Amino acid sequence: MTSSSFFAIVLCLLLCSASWAFGKRMGQTQTRLDLSEKLVSAQTQVTELRARLDEQRDIQSQLNDSQNQALQHESINHQRLMQSLMPINEGMRLLQTSVTSLERQHAAQLAALGQQLQLTRISEERLRQSADELSRTLSHSPLRGTWGEAQLRSLVETAGLLEHVHFNTQLSLAQRTKRPDMLILLPEDKCIPIDSKVPLSAFLDAQGREDEQDKSDSDSSAMPTASYEQLMVTHARALRRHVTELAKKEYWKELPYSADYVIAFIPAESILSAALRYDPSLMHDALEMNVVLASPTSMWAILRTVSFTWRQENLSSQANEIIQLSQELYERLQTLGKHATKVSSALNNASQSWNSFLASFESRALVSARKLSGLSTESRPLDTAKVEARSLDDDLFERNQLGKSPEKPTGLDPTENLDTPTEGIS
Repeated sequence: MTSSSFFAIVLCLLLCSASWAFGKRMGQTQTRLDLSEKLVSAQTQVTELRARLDEQRDIQSQLNDSQNQALQHESINHQRLMQSLMPINEGMRLLQTSVTSLERQHAAQLAALGQQLQLTRISEERLRQSADELSRTLSHSPLRGTWGEAQLRSLVETAGLLEHVHFNTQLSLAQRTKRPDMLILLPEDKCIPIDSKVPLSAFLDAQGREDEQDKSDSDSSAMPTASYEQLMVTHARALRRHVTELAKKEYWKELPYSADYVIAFIPAESILSAALRYDPSLMHDALEMNVVLASPTSMWAILRTVSFTWRQENLSSQANEIIQLSQELYERLQTLGKHATKVSSALNNASQSWNSFLASFESRALVSARKLSGLSTESRPLDTAKVEARSLDDDLFERNQLGKSPEKPTGLDPTENLDTPTEGIS
């Protein structure tokens, strides 16, 4: 290799190195320029970010202030709401207390109701047993009559009537077969006959048949069976026959002052209502036969009317007695006035006789006495007494008895003692 070639190579290497160094320097410069631009851009972005951050901080500060204010408003509203809810809370507490108390009372009432239902079931069972016993007892005719008489007597005593004063029982008439169960007495010897017997066999059989049907089919709402209807029709017919037989007795013909009808007392409302249900014309036909069908309610009204009649009769008797006593007192006062007039005449005659005695004594006896006293020079005249005759005023006596003062003064002092004559010194 020659030196020129070597030099060329070195030169080329140097040129390459210089180019490379220059290129590297240019690249670094460009890189610096790029970095500077990026730095400027970054600084710009940082500035913008700082501005945005400041804005965000301001916004956050405003938001925090708003939140604080909202929290304060919410706290104030919450306090106001709690204050507003305090009466409601108190009312709810009272309501809760009331509900609790009501629940306790309801539980107590349910327990008491259970006890009452239990007692009701027991009472119903006892009542059913008593009804069965009563039905068995009333199946005998004599006992039915006794039961009707006992019911009638209890009703009469409840109305305020007294036996042997306002009513009589089992009064025998001229015919032994005609004997009413009770006779209600009225003023002026009037009376009303009452019969308490009533047919009950068919009615009791019908009630037993209805009870058997209720036990066999308690949930069924069907009408009673035909046998029940037949028994009730039989009961109505039996009551109609009883009314006919009672009308044929004609108690009013045996009792001269009796009302022209007889009262057929039915001891229970259901007995009469059942008969009238299956025989609606029974009441009208009975009234035409002079028989009054009376249930306990209507019988009580009749008896209270009788009691009122007796009270009015007693008041009338007392008024008549007062009138008689007044007339008797008036007659006795007239007799007393006549005796007073006689006493007045006797006193007048006595006073006149006394004055005559004094006049005779003065004109006869005192003359001699004065002659005897004339013998003495110091004689004193004798005192004389004089009685004035006075007469009683009959009109004054009558006015004093009536409590009136006399219209004009008289010569007699009402306070003067008539037994002692008035003496005067003349």
